[in-house]
Amino acid sequence: MSFARRQRTSYLVLALAVALALSACSSSTSGTTAKPSATSVAPTGNSAVALLERSRINSSAAKSVRIKGTVKNGASGASKEVTAKIDIAGDVTGKNNLVVVNDGTGVVEMLTVGGKSYRKADTAYWTKNYSAAVAKTLAGKYTLLSAASAAATGAPTVSGLLNQIFASAAGQLSTTVVKTQVNGVPAYLLTTKANDTKIYVSADGKALLLRVEGSKGQLTAWDFTEWNAVPPARAPAAAQLNKAPSK
Repeated sequence: MSFARRQRTSYLVLALAVALALSACSSSTSGTTAKPSATSVAPTGNSAVALLERSRINSSAAKSVRIKGTVKNGASGASKEVTAKIDIAGDVTGKNNLVVVNDGTGVVEMLTVGGKSYRKADTAYWTKNYSAAVAKTLAGKYTLLSAASAAATGAPTVSGLLNQIFASAAGQLSTTVVKTQVNGVPAYLLTTKANDTKIYVSADGKALLLRVEGSKGQLTAWDFTEWNAVPPARAPAAAQLNKAPSK
């Protein structure tokens, strides 16, 4: 496999790990996933259904957010399970964001800014997946991806992850709503009927996502902070770039 192909494959696996974790956060008893309604008017009231729909509308309409979570990745019966830490910060549309993935053996950054996509990894990542020689050349440097490579390995966007969370929870909620707190912030706790997913939303009337926890699938926990307050990411300086862009 060529260097460029291996690079695309490695990043794609990391991106898919994030997407799969969120799509598995809630299971449907019928084997199908319900889709949220297309309404753009946030409902009132604090029933589970109203809170979820209000959260979907307000969270999706937000400008930016930071999402930090943990993904357990490994095939059933695999001898080694990998736990990856994910940190996504940026605008909801995905036009300006930074995704950092740490699987315990290496760190990869996926940066999208100004219509361009960049990738950066540490020495441990390059050495493990390629060689010490490659690591010496690329570690700590951003690589500008071609349009084709960026499309094939696109980092997960906030909007895509939000859509997966709300779609998987729609139609699966218990009617019970519990008042609680998340890191000192007043919140409402929603749970799925199977009790395998917990969704915490703010109790300030906006119902913005604060935390999502799952006991099944690959999802462990995700925290949502800095709503509408994430500073824009900047393109790498010339000195931070690898001279040979990815093909």
